[in-house]
Amino acid sequence: MANPSIVAYVVQRLSELGIDRVFGVPGDYAFPIDDAIEACPSVAWVGCANELNAAYAADGYARRNGAAILTTTYGVGELSALNGVMGSKAHRLPVFHLVGQPSRRITYQHLVTHHTLGDGVYGNFEALSAAAACVQANLTPDNAIDELERVIREALRQSAPAYIVIPMDFALMPVVGTPVKGKPLAQIKRQSSAPEELAAAAKAIIARLKAAKILCSCQAPCLRAMAFKQSSPPSSTRPIFSSQQRPTTKASSARRIRIFSGSIMALAQCRPR
Repeated sequence: MANPSIVAYVVQRLSELGIDRVFGVPGDYAFPIDDAIEACPSVAWVGCANELNAAYAADGYARRNGAAILTTTYGVGELSALNGVMGSKAHRLPVFHLVGQPSRRITYQHLVTHHTLGDGVYGNFEALSAAAACVQANLTPDNAIDELERVIREALRQSAPAYIVIPMDFALMPVVGTPVKGKPLAQIKRQSSAPEELAAAAKAIIARLKAAKILCSCQAPCLRAMAFKQSSPPSSTRPIFSSQQRPTTKASSARRIRIFSGSIMALAQCRPR
């Protein structure tokens, strides 16, 4: 049996992680990717109003399911999605960003085409999109299998987006080598936080906040919330009152007023340095 094309292999391999939706906007350079998504029975295409919308949709999907796929076209498409992908990087979400590029024939001859700056230069958007990811790859028939494994491994290890570029002419060429059968995310061992280290870090932060003489504006609301939580009964036993019905004691009112006053003073004392 012949090996699948690059785009068919990429879509199938990523779907084996358990991803069953692909978010994006169709574009001519990305048509081979779009067609592969339509042909893959394990994923469904979710067309979006624009690329930024698609990036945020993929971000939300990754939050619920562990990883997501986003696809855009070269240039204007990937740049439109950039804010959403950068947000996924900031929030540590593995979003696989598939970008369809012009064919090698066009780029090697420096032909002037749409979605470019009209100067015959290609690849000048890659650095921008790559900056929003933790790993990038330009796939060819020879490297597609190995590079995709590297990209998946790094995106999951760092829990951050991956930038995958597929030129139009390479997209439909068969991969060289033995395709890899993947595992769902639930079966992949991933890094996790150590509860003891988290507890120690939280304890150290709280100690420093309590010892601080001047609070910054970002700390004051946190202390207010902590003080309120410590002075309130557990949520399971706490009665629910409207703002008019909530009972207060002189002591609790005075305490919260002091906290609020201290927060206001902290805000007033904070100055840019």
